[in-house]
Amino acid sequence: MFFATSRLGSRKNPVQNAHLDLHDITDELSHPSRILFTEEVILGICMVITGLLFLFAQMPNTVFTTAQKGRSLMTKSMASLSPSAAYDTDTSGMPLMAAAQPMLNAIHKAQDLEARRDYGPATEAAWQDVADELTQLGLQPIQMRGQPLPLWMLEAEQSRIATLESKLTELLAPTREAIRGLRRESLTKEQVAALAIPSVQRTVEQQAAATSAETALDVSWETAAYVLAEPAQTEALGLCRLLRSAQSNADAIASYRDVVNFEYWRAVAKAAATPAGQRAREAAARAGRALEADELEAAQSAYEECLTAWQAVFMDHPEFANDMEMAKQVADEIDAYQNVLNQLGLPFDDSFSLPNVMRLKS
Repeated sequence: MFFATSRLGSRKNPVQNAHLDLHDITDELSHPSRILFTEEVILGICMVITGLLFLFAQMPNTVFTTAQKGRSLMTKSMASLSPSAAYDTDTSGMPLMAAAQPMLNAIHKAQDLEARRDYGPATEAAWQDVADELTQLGLQPIQMRGQPLPLWMLEAEQSRIATLESKLTELLAPTREAIRGLRRESLTKEQVAALAIPSVQRTVEQQAAATSAETALDVSWETAAYVLAEPAQTEALGLCRLLRSAQSNADAIASYRDVVNFEYWRAVAKAAATPAGQRAREAAARAGRALEADELEAAQSAYEECLTAWQAVFMDHPEFANDMEMAKQVADEIDAYQNVLNQLGLPFDDSFSLPNVMRLKS
């Protein structure tokens, strides 16, 4: 560059350069310093272009990386709400009745002992075997609706449903209400009037109008989700898919558990595997035999022994009070006891009420 500048500077004196002819000018333009200058300019332009190309090349990568991180974060968030993977999804699952057979065999054994009026340690142990088989049955993946699902997952799926509905409510409640408001404005006068009437007081026509109005006002989560802008729409639709999956799983598992009376036998086994539970079952059986013989006083005494034993069960195991099936069993015994008292013309002793038997806090 120095040589090229010096060479140009030498041409500023017209006197000294007056004698230059065409050959000299041609020689001037082809001088190595002039070529060097041109190369430097071209090199500089190339460097600028290269820098710009590098910058633009990095921009899509940055955008992609940011989007990828966003999707990764959303995936991790969704994963926390996905079904539990604590069981082997590679297995095809067992047919329900084949899986339940060991439990049913254990139940028959315990019932046979009670049929022989054996309510001692052997029967207590037999019911413990039932409880153990129920636990194994709950862990065994069962083939249902084209996929293997264990029976224990019902509570987990119900919990997941509650969590997902809470998140969707937080995300979509204003949108759903806005859509309902618009739909409410399109209802007919007959539909609006029918909704204002209590269901038990509606005529057939009013009930039909109210049903159609309720259908129109029922806004699904998906409908509200599609109204949202991105990225909230993608998040909401992902939660909707997870909710449908959880609801489908819960429905399937609940129906299969009903087939084998899973909750009922689990409650029976938990109580019957205790000494107090055995006393309660023995007294209830004795009360039933007394009723068949029309011995009401003996039945009254036996039921009181039964309910007193139940009180001991809940005293020894306060956690049993959370078992709804066990509460139903106790309620049935109380109803039978009240029926006996009614036949005898005696008042009901409140100490044998359900809250008092189950030791529930008032």
